[in-house]
Amino acid sequence: MRFYIREFTPDDYVAIAEINNAIYPDYRYSADEIRYDDEHFDRTQYIFKRYVAQVGQRVVGYAEYNHMPHMFHPQKFWVYIGVHPDFQRQGIGRALYERIVSDLLELKAVRAFASAREDYPRSIAFLQKNGFSETRRTWESRLSVNTFDFSKFAHYLERFSAHGLTITTLAEERQSDPNCLKKLHELYVVIMEDVPHPDQYTPVDFEHFLRYSVEHPDAIAEGYFIAKDGEKYIGQSNLRRSKDEPKDLYQGLTGVRREYRGKSVAMALKLKTIEYARAHGYEIIKTWNDSTNVGMLAINEKLGFVRQPAWITFVKEFT
Repeated sequence: MRFYIREFTPDDYVAIAEINNAIYPDYRYSADEIRYDDEHFDRTQYIFKRYVAQVGQRVVGYAEYNHMPHMFHPQKFWVYIGVHPDFQRQGIGRALYERIVSDLLELKAVRAFASAREDYPRSIAFLQKNGFSETRRTWESRLSVNTFDFSKFAHYLERFSAHGLTITTLAEERQSDPNCLKKLHELYVVIMEDVPHPDQYTPVDFEHFLRYSVEHPDAIAEGYFIAKDGEKYIGQSNLRRSKDEPKDLYQGLTGVRREYRGKSVAMALKLKTIEYARAHGYEIIKTWNDSTNVGMLAINEKLGFVRQPAWITFVKEFT
């Protein structure tokens, strides 16, 4: 099959969304959502590059590499290669991979990360064949909202309240506290320090946090829950929606300051997200946890989240 590789243009957003959704139909992402992420990626600080593969007039695959703001190093990158299932096993993925590797070598990359779901054996084999090795796993879990029994967990909310703690939402806080976004960013940075990462964690700045956690079109201010001790933010758990998945929600970051752990804060926050999902007609909540994050995995298991195939993180060393 004849194809050629070229640089991505804004006219390709619909095509790459279709490719992504064909490969991973359970995680649909619209062209508008991809465009937003691209347009708000700070290219003054970080590198981002994408190529597409074209057969005739049709874009059938794409590949990209980028710096990772939460694990920033000038010579470390995340890479992704995706080919529409109808055009796989014809050398397109290989050509896309070789194109981005050529760039990475020019950039003097020392490490690249990629991921694949454990039930996608061809993706795993492709990465392994090209020198990537497994470094860690992340469990995906899903909760069926409609069958959830809140009565079994009432004591967690009672214990939480007994400590004099409260839960509010980002929507409510923005109405009453002019400093709420700065406080929320500070909480986010602190919590993220304890989230397992495949490489050294680097905090993101306030503007990046705003763009991707607060102002993103998938963000839900009424579904962004904040635990408080007085006026101090001590924990958070937020939900995100997907334009093309009207019945599903994605669980964002759930975390609690170290000094407030053991007070049912995380459980109370998670219960609020489930309550929100049911009240607004959602059916499934999807979440991901690193396999070493024993505490959050235990909470999700208690709540009835059912594990799905794991996502495997791979790493390739260039030195």
